[in-house]
Amino acid sequence: ECRARIRRRAKPGALNVGNDRKYEVLSELGSGGCGTVYRGRLVGIGDFSKPVALKVLNPDVASVDEYASRLRDEARVLGLLRHRAIVHVDDLIRLHGTWAVVMEMVEGANLTEVCRTEPVPIGPALDITKELASALDVAHNAVGPDGEPLHLLHRDVKPSNIRITPVGEVKILDFGIARAEFDSREALTRSLAWGSPEYLSPERHDFLDPTKGDVYGLG
Repeated sequence: ECRARIRRRAKPGALNVGNDRKYEVLSELGSGGCGTVYRGRLVGIGDFSKPVALKVLNPDVASVDEYASRLRDEARVLGLLRHRAIVHVDDLIRLHGTWAVVMEMVEGANLTEVCRTEPVPIGPALDITKELASALDVAHNAVGPDGEPLHLLHRDVKPSNIRITPVGEVKILDFGIARAEFDSREALTRSLAWGSPEYLSPERHDFLDPTKGDVYGLG
């Protein structure tokens, strides 16, 4: 029933019109407990178009303030970050009455799928780790609009949130439970109820949330 409502809300071919932009929903890419990601296309003036990914809140949580706040925070914080290994966010929009984040379309497979066939050789594994460490470092030390460091923590670093593109790029996805220090943040992100238990650091189990948490998840 929930999936049926999602499809009715963001059915293929639906267009969201805002200023001179239209977002066309093409197909569903994946769904989690809070949101669904769709393959889409941005259509602008002068026959301009490009592929995008649309992250939309699921209907059963769309009216819950905490989930909407987290989605908006994710869009805002990603809009402040610039790194080749961090998924880019283009816009925050309303799609069929609910909030949606417009992101770059990242083709490829997540690290869980990559490792399912055979182990990653040591050279590429080190390259992947270096890219992710660089991205997490940039995210933590980036400066917000107020001129202060964001001190951003991803808080859910795991193989399924790491995507490897067909040309070998590494992208870290899903900053939905990230914690950052910036003025326009809405959600309170210190709860230990968020995250994947098998990747939580010992500090998180001790009700602490230091930078070590992302280092642990990366390891």
